Amino acid sequence: MQRTSALPCIVVALAFGAAARAQSVDRVVTRAGTLSGKVVATDAGEVQLEDRAGETKRVPIDQVREVQFGGEPQEVKAARSMLMRGRPADAVEELAKIQPGDLDGAEQILLDEVDYVRAAATARAALAAGADPREPGKVVADFLAKHPQSHHTYDMQELLGDLLARAGLPDKALAEYAKLAKGPPAFKVRAASARAAMLLEQQKFAEALAEFEAALRVDAADEAGAAQKRSAELGRARCLARLGKGDDAVGVVRALIQQADPEDATVLAGAYNTLGAAYRALPGREQDALIAFLTVDLVYNASPEEHAEALFNLVDLWDKASNPERAREARAMLESTYPRSQWTKRLAGAKS
Repeated sequence: MQRTSALPCIVVALAFGAAARAQSVDRVVTRAGTLSGKVVATDAGEVQLEDRAGETKRVPIDQVREVQFGGEPQEVKAARSMLMRGRPADAVEELAKIQPGDLDGAEQILLDEVDYVRAAATARAALAAGADPREPGKVVADFLAKHPQSHHTYDMQELLGDLLARAGLPDKALAEYAKLAKGPPAFKVRAASARAAMLLEQQKFAEALAEFEAALRVDAADEAGAAQKRSAELGRARCLARLGKGDDAVGVVRALIQQADPEDATVLAGAYNTLGAAYRALPGREQDALIAFLTVDLVYNASPEEHAEALFNLVDLWDKASNPERAREARAMLESTYPRSQWTKRLAGAKS
């Protein structure tokens, strides 16, 4: 039997793979649906997509949920998805699986996307873990300097502000949030909410409340703006609770829950955690707080940070309800499922 060389087959396969990458389709996922074509340009304010007919569509940045590049390795796609779902540490690990040569021949816009996912995942993992924010801050600042036309610019400016705030540099943080406020209305809401969140972390509750209320007054009536205002409402409720207005806080959150999409697990997880915090600010309402945090634990547990917060509170609430076994279960789940979370570190600090 005549033996044939496998080399021609390998060459054909490699050529086909290169052609598939070249011909692959980019996708821009928006609030209204998904657009397919070729991403030809981006900047802070928009993504430009050329469709199959050669027509260029300009998608405003506040309508963009995600940009998927047709030639990207599966690890990049998976890591970005993890980042969007609040799993930054997992995203960092996923990117580490990329092999030398996986990005050979990739266009610069895809290489820039990999830089973004790596920088954002590294920084968000540090924030979630309560780690030293200085080195991740340098990584994010470096990304912004190298990629001034990225469609991730506003997100990264906000992230840099969060890192600077955590590092105890509020003036520099405010400067980054001011850049965010130059964007579309939804980003103006985010900028005000970011300033408020920094003040809330500093326990300046009255000042934080004023900033959250300023965010709610921004003229942003579209869907993107409405989504940001829901987050601002939750921040406002947390401030009210810390200012001794627990009943008002409960009313704010209950109204938001009633209006929320029952399928929006992210919003509802934050809402029930905030409701639990509001009940904990009221004397004799520990049982209501327990039910609120249990709702996150049992129903809306897809967001790691929200679930970790709920478990942290359940440890204490089960103890106060004279149910040490359930408290131990909540502690074990928090420590095993989210070992790098700031809530796990806080629990360890409280135990010691």
